[in-house]
Amino acid sequence: MTGNDIIHLAAGMVILVLTHIFCLAAMTERRYSVRKTALIYAAFGVFFIGLTLVVFALFGSGSANTAFVSFNGTILMAFFMFILTSADAFCKKLFLFISHSNLFCIFFCVAILVCNALFPALSETGTLYARNFVRTMLYLAAVLVYLKFLRPYVRMVPGTKKRTWYSISLVSALFLAVFASFVIFLYAGYGHENETIFLFAAVVLIYCSVLWVIFGTIQYMSNESKMELIGKNAEYLQGQLALAKENELSAKTIRHDFRHHNQNIAALLQRGDIKEALRYIEQYDESLDAAKPKEFCPHATVNAILSSFSFRAQKEDITVSISADTPEESPIADMDFVAILSNLLENALNGCKECGSLGEIRVDIRSVANKVVIVCGNPCRPGLTIENGMLRNRGTGIDSVVLAARKYGGDIRYEMEDGYLTVCVILNA
Repeated sequence: MTGNDIIHLAAGMVILVLTHIFCLAAMTERRYSVRKTALIYAAFGVFFIGLTLVVFALFGSGSANTAFVSFNGTILMAFFMFILTSADAFCKKLFLFISHSNLFCIFFCVAILVCNALFPALSETGTLYARNFVRTMLYLAAVLVYLKFLRPYVRMVPGTKKRTWYSISLVSALFLAVFASFVIFLYAGYGHENETIFLFAAVVLIYCSVLWVIFGTIQYMSNESKMELIGKNAEYLQGQLALAKENELSAKTIRHDFRHHNQNIAALLQRGDIKEALRYIEQYDESLDAAKPKEFCPHATVNAILSSFSFRAQKEDITVSISADTPEESPIADMDFVAILSNLLENALNGCKECGSLGEIRVDIRSVANKVVIVCGNPCRPGLTIENGMLRNRGTGIDSVVLAARKYGGDIRYEMEDGYLTVCVILNA
């Protein structure tokens, strides 16, 4: 390879690696900070370009060995990069990456076929740039379609339905094997192109039909996740109804006793014992204050959730410390407050029960600089594992919290120290 060949090849690879990163970033639920994620992407880019240059130097362009080694090396490195940087469950990341790989293969083949048909007389360098241009345009169109129409459904589906995710990943992997074969055959110029075009088009149509079914399944899982959240809201409302019934019973008792209190005060006044009557009224006022529901914050929904939680903890003989300053009007939707707080508080209660601890649960909700910060800590059972700020084994409840937080570009992070688990949720209001 001459110096000019290396420059043109590197330029083409820079365009391709940027396209890869753009597509993978669109599918990634970021685990690390922007800076750390960018450094990982940069390392992938250097590896990608370096591997391509080495492979082309060893095998030359247009050979099956070049296509095989560069394709598999790129796929493996991109896979580990995506798994490392995305915070989604592994089963979900696996499907997304295989889908990305299928699109890469399809667009790679389309670029070869289009350039061979429209620009057969181009030089090797011209062909490189033409293929890159066609592939990049197809990639950009696909990413825009994904961001606008498909990403909302994918983001709303938690990774708890592992069997379903692995099933659709297996189907996608079978297509990947077929498309990878097309990449090697077309790049190396094997077979008759007309027959290859027909077969390739047939496989792409079948794959598109399968994708239609797959995304229908994802939409179904998304609706199922929403129904679980609605069920959580219904459960919360039932708890509020039970609390309201208990308060109504208390109010009836107070009304029933009120006549006796009046009779007692009247008897004291008739005897002229004014000091004793005043002392009795003061004691009665104190008893009413003690029976008054606690006000944690001006926000009606947050206050109701905290009141219900405090009442449940009191019945379980668990000490609770609650502090909140949520204003009466908040940009956070009531349903999202329910999804986040009810799950975190319920998990805190269950954590205390599982470890048999009556230690204190601490809840702190603060509105700071257009952010809502929710911190909840509780004693927990030993054996919980935290990876990159998230519980390794998490249920649907935690996924509901994560999904609600993502709606506001927020974040959730767990920490554990000396058997005490603390979770912090930050919402951008």
